[in-house]
Amino acid sequence: MSRLLNNVLYDSTHPHLVDRSMDLLKRLGIESPQVRFDLGVVSSAEENTVRFLDALNLRPGFAVINPGAGWDSKLWPWERFAQVAAYLLRQHQLRSLVVWAGDREHAWADKIAEASEHAAVVSSKTTLQELISVMRRARMYIGSDTGPMHAAAAVGTRCISLHGPTRPCDSGPYGTNHISLHKEYHAGSRRERRSADNHAMRQIQVEDVCNACEQVLAAQLEPVSSY
Repeated sequence: MSRLLNNVLYDSTHPHLVDRSMDLLKRLGIESPQVRFDLGVVSSAEENTVRFLDALNLRPGFAVINPGAGWDSKLWPWERFAQVAAYLLRQHQLRSLVVWAGDREHAWADKIAEASEHAAVVSSKTTLQELISVMRRARMYIGSDTGPMHAAAAVGTRCISLHGPTRPCDSGPYGTNHISLHKEYHAGSRRERRSADNHAMRQIQVEDVCNACEQVLAAQLEPVSSY
């Protein structure tokens, strides 16, 4: 229906979807607007988040792991997430919180926690506002190109994003303080990439993600304060 609703074709020169969207404002005479993500603070969500993080003994810092994704072709093997969580605890005494949505992801979260010998713990079920509150308190986010990753980037949490059927230049975490890992691009139409297997994602190795974690932690010179 777009041909009936749009009468001006604008070809953006930017690859990232955020910048491409902002380019549309040029038709309104708005040049180079500042990108700002205004994700409000909901007091009830903040209180709930502090409560369950305290119950899990995750103060004052932790990593967030998200094993889920909207496309199966974006999934990284859950057992590799478990290895990363074990590495973070062993090398940096940093525990991981596994967030999830739905029964399938909850099952993966349980497997990650068990396989990591509980270096990772499973999050409570969260609302969107609570998830954003969790991201604000995390030292880093680790996961594929999906909604929670973009939420983490929007609140200023450094992301390690994993890509296969999507490219970091198009849909990676927005900003300059993140690390995107991409070994192989699963080319094709959006439908083909969405319905593919996760072969391209499996090219990213545990060592690649652990090295990215080292870079993120090395850049965090200031200690994490309690909230």
